[in-house]
This record gives sequence, structure tokens and C-alpha cells, in this order.
Amino acid sequence: MVFLSMKTKLSSLVAIVLLTVLLSCEKESERIDNYLVVFATAEIAESTVAFRLDDGTVLKPETDTSIALKDGMRVILNYTPLENELITINRVQPIFMDVVKDEGYPDKVKTSPIKIVSIWVNGHYLNMSFEVDYHSKSHATGLFRDVSAVEPTLYFSYSREDDPAGAPVLNYLSFDLRSLGNEPFTVYVNTYEKMREFTFQVD
Repeated sequence: MVFLSMKTKLSSLVAIVLLTVLLSCEKESERIDNYLVVFATAEIAESTVAFRLDDGTVLKPETDTSIALKDGMRVILNYTPLENELITINRVQPIFMDVVKDEGYPDKVKTSPIKIVSIWVNGHYLNMSFEVDYHSKSHATGLFRDVSAVEPTLYFSYSREDDPAGAPVLNYLSFDLRSLGNEPFTVYVNTYEKMREFTFQVD
């Protein structure tokens, strides 16, 4: 039976560590391509697909895509930029999109609370990301205008529709604001803390 001295053991350990480091350095590090994630609107013309960003930029896939989209559909677009506004699509996620309703306030406004992650205006869209408790039943949403108000005043409507208790789910949606013109407007959203007020202007 052979017993190694403490010095010999230490030397062996150092040699193993150095060998591991050298071998790992020989491997080329893998790099993830740069990518961007934005809200966009799908534009379908015959068999071609393009995506219009809210600033007006139009992006086109480098190769034909078989993604099932409808013209005017709002999406979250994950893409890698190439050249001349061409892109490689990594993922496309359709999201809910609606218009401002001039009828229905206040009777149809529902106030199930939500947790706002972000709310912003870009182009002529009001965009939102928020969390709600979801189990299995479809929820209902809308954006209603108080036509009696002097300045454009909107109320975000959300109903869990008697959905049983579940778990937090992140949602995304957009509302087309073109019916408001370019006037500043206020939107009210009921959250778990309180009714919150946001003021924006259409770009």
C-alpha cells in the first residue's frame, strides 16, 4: 500500500486544477446572438409577412415564415436584427388587441383588480403588461371612454368572470387609440392597492 505525502497530494491537486483550466480554455465559448423584444403589428400582403413597429419601422423576415398571423394582429416580436431592416424571427406571440369603446361606461366597466407591471403609449397604442390570478376560465377586458368628460377619460375594465382561485399569470395587451386624436388623455386602472390614474398623449 502506497501512502502519498501531504506535499505530493497538494501537487497532484494543483496539477489537476491547472489541467482543467487549460482544457476549458481550449473550448470556444458559445455566444447567444443579440436579440430584441418589442410590441409590433403584423402586416400581411398576399403571402408575405412584415412587422410594423410602433415607431413606424417595418421589419421583414429574411426567409419565408409559416407563422399563422392575421393582418393587423398585435404581437410580441422576439427577433435578431440583420441588415436593411431584415430580421431573423426567434419567436412571435400574438396578444390581445382592442379599440376604445365609446359606449358602455359606466355600466359595463368591471373592476377586478390587477397588478400593473408596465403601462405605456407608443405610436397610437396603449400597451399594458400586468399580472392577474388565473385558474381556468376566460377573463374579460376592455377600455371604455367616459364621453361626458371634457377631456378624454378612459376606464380599464377587467373581470375574472368567476374564475376560481389560481396562480399569478402575466398578460399583455394593446388598445388602438386613433379615435382619440392627439389629445392628452387619462386612463384609470383598478389595482390591488387602489384605483390608479395615468396621463398620456398619443404620439
